[in-house]
Amino acid sequence: MRSQLKKFSLFLFVALLAVPIFASGKAESAEEKGPVKLIYMTEWEQMTEFNNYFAEKGEEFAKLYPDECSGVEVITIPYSGYEAKFLSSFNAGTIPCDFYKGMAHVWAGQYDYADPMPEEFAEYLDQELVSYLKPIGMYNGVRYGYPVEAGNFQQLYINVDMFEEAGLDPNDPPETFDELLEYAKKLTKYDENGNVTVAGFALRYSGEGQGVADKNLTILHAFGGRMFDPETRKASGVVNSPESVAGLTWIKKCLDEKVTSLEIGVPETAFSQGRAAMMLRESWVSGWLDESAPDINYMIYPAPAQKEAIGGGNLFPWCNLVYNGSPNKELAWRFLEFLMTPENDLEQNERQGLLPVMEASYDSEYVENRKDFDSVQEVVSRGPGPAYDYYIPEMNELASVFGTAVQNVMYGYDEPQSALDKAAVEMDKILGN
Repeated sequence: MRSQLKKFSLFLFVALLAVPIFASGKAESAEEKGPVKLIYMTEWEQMTEFNNYFAEKGEEFAKLYPDECSGVEVITIPYSGYEAKFLSSFNAGTIPCDFYKGMAHVWAGQYDYADPMPEEFAEYLDQELVSYLKPIGMYNGVRYGYPVEAGNFQQLYINVDMFEEAGLDPNDPPETFDELLEYAKKLTKYDENGNVTVAGFALRYSGEGQGVADKNLTILHAFGGRMFDPETRKASGVVNSPESVAGLTWIKKCLDEKVTSLEIGVPETAFSQGRAAMMLRESWVSGWLDESAPDINYMIYPAPAQKEAIGGGNLFPWCNLVYNGSPNKELAWRFLEFLMTPENDLEQNERQGLLPVMEASYDSEYVENRKDFDSVQEVVSRGPGPAYDYYIPEMNELASVFGTAVQNVMYGYDEPQSALDKAAVEMDKILGN
């Protein structure tokens, strides 16, 4: 009994000694913490000017709040496998992130790592954003973020010199995909063995399934097809409908009739190197071309119609979000409010050759002089395209299945109807049917 009392007394003595040590440690860490550097995490590797703007504005913000903030640091994660890397860092706390670039349906829907935007900031953005961009950053009626860029939909890029060389009028682009195929036949060039050296039309055929889906869905949508029905949560009868099959059949026809190649490279690279006469790509490519391929003479038009003329939107509704596990989330929101003015929005996007997201910026000389100005105005006037319906937590997984089906047809592993029938079965399982 005496031995047990002795042990207990020793334990109590050590425990009491430990209390001031721990308390002292907390006080010291609080004093040492001082102003914090906010961490911004992004996978947008190629957008260095755009990303650096966060750090630049972070210096200005730190001067306003020197006792709270010492600036903003940008951490760039390689795009390949970025979602798993983000998820790992959020789960394990390996990267101390405060705000980040992502998609609301993923980080507020599929996972729970997005902080709801403060109400006053959300109301301000709802008044200031370009109309068709307002749904981006929303999930289940709650705003979690604001859109990173505008013009995030497929437009038709044409090489003016190649058009003229082929006897085509660059001011008279194809208005339907059937017309585009006929134009492409006149624009394609071959070597002595019949191999495509210059594609009349560059298709996206490589990379992750979601990217392949995104770049080819515009064609499917134009033919009246859809990826799935978000209301009934069914893919059967939708992704394999006659309209969807017709869209994928048109894609296959481009390969069968050799107006493109599976060796030409990704569309923007082939186009910038003069190895493709036409391609479908987003607005950001215009700024990239002007910087990377200034000798390419090109024009931009809305994507062709077929049964439908498609409005704005695609499978990547990128937005800036605040990590709800950050101890600095209130400060992060204050920084984003400081950043999101029409002047800053215009400056940040102009530096990278992107379209701004705030309505006031569209009266600027920069926007009005862009090569895609008329095209963007036309697409925006059509309203949101079908892609907005797809923003549910399972979307990335569904798009991956659809993209794989498209690739299987492109590489000759399957036929359009069969590939989409198989995709429908797999997608219905994901949707819980």
